[in-house]
Amino acid sequence: MMIWVEGLIGAGKTTFCREVVAAIPEFRVLEEPVADNPYLERFYLTPKRWAFPMQIDLLFRRFAIQKLAAYESISDSPCQGVLIDRGMPGDRVFAKLHYERGNIDFLEWQTYNRVYKMLACSLLPPSILIYLHVDPRTAMDRIWTRKRKAELALDLDYLKHLQSGYEEMLAELAAGSHPWGRGVEIWKVDWNEWGVSRALIEALRDRVICGLGRVGKVDPRAE
Repeated sequence: MMIWVEGLIGAGKTTFCREVVAAIPEFRVLEEPVADNPYLERFYLTPKRWAFPMQIDLLFRRFAIQKLAAYESISDSPCQGVLIDRGMPGDRVFAKLHYERGNIDFLEWQTYNRVYKMLACSLLPPSILIYLHVDPRTAMDRIWTRKRKAELALDLDYLKHLQSGYEEMLAELAAGSHPWGRGVEIWKVDWNEWGVSRALIEALRDRVICGLGRVGKVDPRAE
């Protein structure tokens, strides 16, 4: 089983994935390619120069990660589930925001979408997309707590617009307007407070063992 985990910068996707894997050792996580991103600091200094090449680079990285996850999902690997820390649709949310803010021009946005659609159509879709809902102010607090140098220039307005982009993406997926949107279950999890609930863990176990999932909003603090 393949699962995308999506959310704002600072939402706590990596923490969430690690908690799930700690509770379900048969899962493994493929983390977001942040540490070795050669464009990140350059982008934050000069967004209009570096936004497009950075997003294309990230798109190909996420494509490679998802290919690996898809292989493990259908192979004889002992791993029963793969959590992907941000998938390709989440990457497109960022790219679209750059277009709307003028960091990516119209021609670059058209090019990005052509590449995105070509790659997306050649991939095995995930079983579940988990969206970690976090208030932008909470995400900002977590960004300042973890103090990644490249992220400290972000402001609250950027996170609010990013959240709007995610809500639009979830609506598009639910409507089936992405190449594989109709086959993906969307779980919204309130992640304003840390801690994966027993309810969510059991839902994931049920999904693996019985092929049954709990679709819709899941409260991670529910017992």
